Amino acid sequence: MTETSDLEVILRFLHRFADLMSNGSNSENLLRAAALLEANVRRANEAEELLRQARSSNASIEQQLAAFSRDGHVHVPVSILKLAASQFQALSRAFENSGNVVSQAMCAASASTLDRILETSAPQLSLSRSEQTSH
Repeated sequence: MTETSDLEVILRFLHRFADLMSNGSNSENLLRAAALLEANVRRANEAEELLRQARSSNASIEQQLAAFSRDGHVHVPVSILKLAASQFQALSRAFENSGNVVSQAMCAASASTLDRILETSAPQLSLSRSEQTSH
């Protein structure tokens, strides 16, 4: 038997048995048990549907992430890299003014690394942009 037909059989039994009990607390308890069973089955079905949707969404996100990353590298828009470099530069200046030499050096090094990456990637970036517009 399927889960749905099992549920229908149990609910029919509870309702019939409650009818046989006529009135009273036993009959009310059986009807309440049937209602609780229906409510819990409905909640379980809704939870299963939400889980299916979450798994589907997760698979979609994993596919998008795979499209952005290749050979252990992640593709990041140049605008984000430029923004990060400028933020590291601003932090470096702020740390320098406050006398925090270690943090200033770390931020300056990070800004310098990003600047070098942007400078060395500039020919490749303009090439990839022209390839994209020609397709």
